[in-house]
Amino acid sequence: MPSARWRIRILVALAIIAYLPALRLNFIVDDYHQIALARDFAAQGWTPLWLNASLRSRATYMLLSAALDRVFGFTPVAFFAAGILIHVLCVLLVYASGVWTEVGRPVAFWAAAFFAVQEGHQEAIMWPAAAGDLLVFLFGVAAWVCWVKWLQGGKWTWYAAAIVSFLLAAASKESVWIFAVLILLPVAVEPKLWRRGMAGAGPFLAMGAAYVMWTWLTRVANPGYQDQRFSLSAPWFHVLLNSWWRLLFPWGIVALAALLWTGKRSDRKLVGAASSWMVLGLLPYCFLTYMLQIPSRQTYLASAGLAWVFGAAVFRLYEGRRQTALVIVCVAALAVNLEILWVKKMAQFRERAEPTELLKQAASEADGPVTVSCVPLPDFVTVAVLKSVGASVVFPPAGVGHEDSCFAVEYRNRQGQMIRESRKLGTARHGTFY
Repeated sequence: MPSARWRIRILVALAIIAYLPALRLNFIVDDYHQIALARDFAAQGWTPLWLNASLRSRATYMLLSAALDRVFGFTPVAFFAAGILIHVLCVLLVYASGVWTEVGRPVAFWAAAFFAVQEGHQEAIMWPAAAGDLLVFLFGVAAWVCWVKWLQGGKWTWYAAAIVSFLLAAASKESVWIFAVLILLPVAVEPKLWRRGMAGAGPFLAMGAAYVMWTWLTRVANPGYQDQRFSLSAPWFHVLLNSWWRLLFPWGIVALAALLWTGKRSDRKLVGAASSWMVLGLLPYCFLTYMLQIPSRQTYLASAGLAWVFGAAVFRLYEGRRQTALVIVCVAALAVNLEILWVKKMAQFRERAEPTELLKQAASEADGPVTVSCVPLPDFVTVAVLKSVGASVVFPPAGVGHEDSCFAVEYRNRQGQMIRESRKLGTARHGTFY
């Protein structure tokens, strides 16, 4: 195994190389609306953010977006680079999870290497509007690592750092409450930690419960609440099973087969803990009403559990000197994930950017407003896209069509000619992501 310094260098390199092509992507869908909102919130002293029940729970994302917009302008490359850098930090936190003796540094290294290149959670890194999933992972897992350090006999400064990190996670996304449950995982696996764990878990459980209650009373139970994407009556168990299987296949299956082959009994406890992490990581997102699997961006947290299983399998192959199997598994995992990221996913994101790029192209040629008859975007996104290039929009009296594949606009060009453009777009679903 390489030295600790070289392990960190390898992990940083893998995380950057895997997602480097994303720097060539353009903004899509909610990027236009949310970055503009962050700019407006900053200009008004952030008071409107606190009054916005939907976005105040993602304050860290809003602050990051406003800062990037102020320093670099409305430039895609800056936002994608920020996503990659946050992903690098998250990869290093997966490596830091090796502070838990049940995982250990060697397993954590291989787990972090897999997490760095795994394509299943790519949307969290390759879509700036999904940065909330990166940030809640960053602060939530930092809290978990500090908690484990304290739990295993560390100083109270680790406990204080865990509290601070948890509070930052609470300002990053609504799913933060699940970390109050995840901190109990080491306690459940190692009975010797029970007394110290139960004594220290109280504040986290209280903060998690208070956060859920606050969200419910100030947002979900509010008479004006209109978000129909989530519901307690959704087929959550079906979504959970479907999403868990999609997360596990194929690399989880490969890893479990390798662990069975190597046959080390002590790995059963780690596999159980990793499986629990996967299920708990998926649980907050299982109450979807519009699809039967969790979008890829929301599997980012659960992927850390999958990475533990894969890391344990690879380390057992390494430890058992099964060099051929080790090389095959590592090369296959690297090649397949990079091929999907660099070819398939890049093409999908370019296709998802097609309607917004066409709108901006029409605006660049128009002398006056652009009339939009059909586009696979919500009206508020259409307005934000055209506003981002200094143009305005006119919607026809009959309303706008929102079919996935249609694009129809009309405008007068600078030569005074009326241009009518109508085309069929690609097959990507421009508003729903997988």
